[in-house]
Amino acid sequence: MTDWSAWFRDNPLVAAIAIVFGGPIAIGALSVLLVPVFILAEANAVLGFAAFAVLLVMSGIGLQQLRGNDEAEPTDTVDPVTELEGRYVRGELDDAEFERRLDKIVETEAEINRGSNGAEHARPRETDTERT
Repeated sequence: MTDWSAWFRDNPLVAAIAIVFGGPIAIGALSVLLVPVFILAEANAVLGFAAFAVLLVMSGIGLQQLRGNDEAEPTDTVDPVTELEGRYVRGELDDAEFERRLDKIVETEAEINRGSNGAEHARPRETDTERT
């Protein structure tokens, strides 16, 4: 899930538990990583600096990988009805196949709208067509 604020609003109890327990766990993990750096820095400044540099590089790589999942390139989405009409005009689909696929698209959009809004707000479709 990429929208964390919506997740926190939808799951307030789990979010509160994650905040209460996640903070100390994160601080503990940070101390596990930083204590060896401080020990090396006390023993030898060069070793401490090198350990700190390695820790920074590893943190940067981890952050870059996390961001890579959220920054996926948006794909160009084509309206399925428009694509279907284009295939029909080019002659790739006959009348019956066009009608069947159009019905399926409208049903799918209705199900999506029901799931997201709780009510059906499907786009009305024309039922009468002239045949020449």
